[in-house]
Amino acid sequence: MYFPCGSEHSQMMIISMEKEGAGHSRRLMMALWEYLEPLIDIRFIIICDGDVNIQDWNDVIWAVTTRMDPTRDTLMLKERTENPSIRSKMGLDATNKLPGEALREWGTPIKKDPTIVEKIDSIWETLNIFPDNK
Repeated sequence: MYFPCGSEHSQMMIISMEKEGAGHSRRLMMALWEYLEPLIDIRFIIICDGDVNIQDWNDVIWAVTTRMDPTRDTLMLKERTENPSIRSKMGLDATNKLPGEALREWGTPIKKDPTIVEKIDSIWETLNIFPDNK
C-alpha cells in the first residue's frame, strides 16, 4: 500500500496485490474504502499486480495503460454525505485479468530480464536516442 502524496493529505492510494479470483480487485477497493473511511478520505484507489513497483509512477501508469479497459476496469461511486455536497470515489483495476473478468484471452505478462535492463541502463547515455533540444 502506497500513498503517493503523503499519508496525511493524500486522497490517493496505490495497492499491490496478488489476485485470487475474478472480482477480487473490486472487492478489495470496496473493503478499503469502508475500513479507511473514518481514518482518511481516500478518493482514488489504483490496484496493481505484485509485479508493479507501486512507488514508481512509470510502472503504475504502464499498468493502467496496458492492463485496463476504462469502462470495464473503472469503479465510480457517488455518495450523499450529511451535508448537501456529493462525494465521489474512483477505483482503477490495473491488474491482469483472470477468466471471468475479460471476454478476450488475456496475454502472458512480459517480464524484463534484469541483466538486459542493467546493460541498457549502463549504456543509455551513449546511445544518444533522445538528444537534448539545445
